[in-house]
Amino acid sequence: MAKPRPRNGLIAALDVGTTKVCCFIARVQDDGAIKIVGIGHQVSRGMRAGLVVDMEAAETQVRQAVVAAEDMAGERIGQVLVGFTSGQPLSRHVDVDVSVTGHEVGETDIRRMLDHAHQQPAESADRELVHCIPLGFRLDGSEGIRDPRGMFGEKLGVGVHLVTAASGALKNLSTVVARGHLDIESMIVAPYAAGLATLVDDEKDLGATIIDMGGGTTTIAVFLNGEVIHIDSLPVGGGHVTNDIARGLSTPLAQAERLKT
Repeated sequence: MAKPRPRNGLIAALDVGTTKVCCFIARVQDDGAIKIVGIGHQVSRGMRAGLVVDMEAAETQVRQAVVAAEDMAGERIGQVLVGFTSGQPLSRHVDVDVSVTGHEVGETDIRRMLDHAHQQPAESADRELVHCIPLGFRLDGSEGIRDPRGMFGEKLGVGVHLVTAASGALKNLSTVVARGHLDIESMIVAPYAAGLATLVDDEKDLGATIIDMGGGTTTIAVFLNGEVIHIDSLPVGGGHVTNDIARGLSTPLAQAERLKT
């Protein structure tokens, strides 16, 4: 299903990491292609292992990255897509079934199933649902259906991949972005975005694991049959490797970083 084009043709993305803050502004062309028109990049401050530890410092760096991207693009943005690694993202799969009583499967039936999946209780009260990703539909026991709309049957089912993250970590990050006078269009867990950006269709279909090592966290996404089926994260990143080299060799951090690279 085609997604609606932004009203002003612009899409803005913000990645707030442990060591850097990046903002990209893109324009959707008439042919649907996306052209990057603005880039902002700042050293991250107020972040540790993907978590906000100093609200004011993090807000300042986010503002500077966004302003730099806006100046390059010659545009002002009001909302952003936010990529995150914080909150210890967790994956789980659930199965949902609904009765369609022989009528043609439509958008309403699919929405009803996904709404039911959204209502599944989280692992604990302090976690928030971030993604609800359909993995494949089944109709009257027939598996592997990618799009059941227009088909007929009695019982429609779907396997759903749910991704949750700690509510506190997401709220802190959301507050930092909001204090920069930006609305969050949606949030996406970083390894999912990385996989969509770097894997070709064959890799996503046949199976691939993408490992995204940042400064303070390492995140993992597993793709199969064209969809992400598992996401995980570790609070260890490239900065830890640099620190270990610096301590082990008694060398300055700048030299340790060069050795690591």
